Amino acid sequence: MFRASDGKILQMLRDLGARLFQSRRVFDSVGARMGGVILGSVAPVSVLGGVLVWQDYVHLSEASLRRGEAVRLTADRRLRHDIDRTTAMLETTGEFDADGDRTMRFLSLAQSASGMKYCFLAELDQAGSVVNQVTSTAASGGGCEGVGGRPTGDKTFAEVVTSGKRAYARVVAPIAGGGGGFPTRVRFLVAVEPLDQAVSLAGPLDSTGGDVFADAAAWYVAPGGELSPLCAQCAWSRPPAGVVASLTSEAQETKSETASLITTYSSYTYGPVAGVGAILVATTRLPRETHSLWMLGLWILTIFGLLVTGLIGVMVAAHRLVVSPLRQLTQDVKMWDQSGRFEPVNARSTPVEFRTLSNVFRRATGRLARREAELERSIARQNLLIREIHHRVKNNLQIVASLLNLQGARIRAADMKEEFMLARDRVRTLATLHRHLYVEGEVESLNMGRFLAELGPQLMEAAGEEARALITLQVEASDIVFPSNLATPMALIVSETVSNSLKYAFPDLRSGTILISLTQTGDEVILVVADDGIGLSASQGINDREGIGLQLIRGFARQMGAVLQIDEGAGTRYTVRTTLGARRAETG
Repeated sequence: MFRASDGKILQMLRDLGARLFQSRRVFDSVGARMGGVILGSVAPVSVLGGVLVWQDYVHLSEASLRRGEAVRLTADRRLRHDIDRTTAMLETTGEFDADGDRTMRFLSLAQSASGMKYCFLAELDQAGSVVNQVTSTAASGGGCEGVGGRPTGDKTFAEVVTSGKRAYARVVAPIAGGGGGFPTRVRFLVAVEPLDQAVSLAGPLDSTGGDVFADAAAWYVAPGGELSPLCAQCAWSRPPAGVVASLTSEAQETKSETASLITTYSSYTYGPVAGVGAILVATTRLPRETHSLWMLGLWILTIFGLLVTGLIGVMVAAHRLVVSPLRQLTQDVKMWDQSGRFEPVNARSTPVEFRTLSNVFRRATGRLARREAELERSIARQNLLIREIHHRVKNNLQIVASLLNLQGARIRAADMKEEFMLARDRVRTLATLHRHLYVEGEVESLNMGRFLAELGPQLMEAAGEEARALITLQVEASDIVFPSNLATPMALIVSETVSNSLKYAFPDLRSGTILISLTQTGDEVILVVADDGIGLSASQGINDREGIGLQLIRGFARQMGAVLQIDEGAGTRYTVRTTLGARRAETG
């Protein structure tokens, strides 16, 4: 079943089709199509340039992020290397089955070899109490005994612990010892060093040997979100708490352990480091990067300005060199269509193709004008000849009518005389018709209203004084133009019907009225000839010759393709209906 939603869909499709058709008409003009071609040719280059410029912009805007990621990766590598060295040192020391003095000598040697970097280096028992400890120095950041912690388990591990605002890297390794050949892990070696020191002492953080902390700031991020700077002497501003929460949340949601964020003034990189936690690196845009962005923006504006200027120049040139000459040629053709004279204006800027087309069209219009003049002269001669023919036909018909009238006057037999008079009236009708065609100056059409206004009195004149005294003729005809092929049978129908009414409708000196009506409704023309006499059936017994008139009327109606209707009541009424437009189309 058809639903209301289907009707809405069909209406939407029709609206879409109408919009597409209207949009297609936008490109009907040459200027619009040339503009579309120019823009279409420039668009791929513009898109490619835009993509390249956008890539450069993204590359420059993310330069600080890349520096932050480089700092994080380098810190991860350096801290991992440092923890691995410390782990190897503690595991090697713990592998020896030595007493406490010898263990301390090994630890002291390791402290000296490391450049006194450990702030806490000691042997602990299983309860976490210090058994032996290497004395720390100011260089090693002494005073970190509180982060020694209580070892758990029997495996070597590394972790980051915080104390106050500082983070420390702590490595714990068990000591192999005991008796009877069965080792028992009851003691541990612990090495603690400041996390910032572990990173910086490992070497410079960039490939050029410089310190990237000059352009970046880094913090160790504790599991609770607390930040510990990786530079004890640097007065870094802590990032907003919302930034830290956003980055940690993003790293947890994406399960990638890394996250980044660009703000108006800074860039932040968050990620794991050495498998012992995560760090947050903050970088700011360097002056050279800002300068590069400004130069890129200036370059974009310059390219855009040059592109727009070039497009405007191309459009103006195309308008002056192509569109304007074409419009001028179109205007010249319109002037030729209105005035019949083609006088092209070919400027020097007009393309040679347009000039060639203009010259060819000028020669063609010249030949056409000459041919039209010849045709007009030929038509004028033809019209003159046709008028002359109609004039001569009219004169000949009048002569024939006069001859019939003279001959009929010499006949004594009433029947023969009546036949001559009928023939005379028909010839006079044709003569009147030709005279009207000649007088009107139109050989292919006739104003039937004016013709009937003259034909009616002529028929009354032919009926005699007695008929004119008793019978009144009324003509109500509109000014309807008939083609000549329809005017002739219509005129003969009027002549026959009026003649029948005059001769047979009013016997025994009866008085009455005959009406001739011609009206038009649309393409339909209606002719009515009516009288208030004795009627067609009553008159048939008076004279059988009326049958010939009816045959002629029906024959002329068939010739016109009309419908004939004869009604009897208070007299006789002839109605003829024909379609004027259809007949014109057939004759044309």
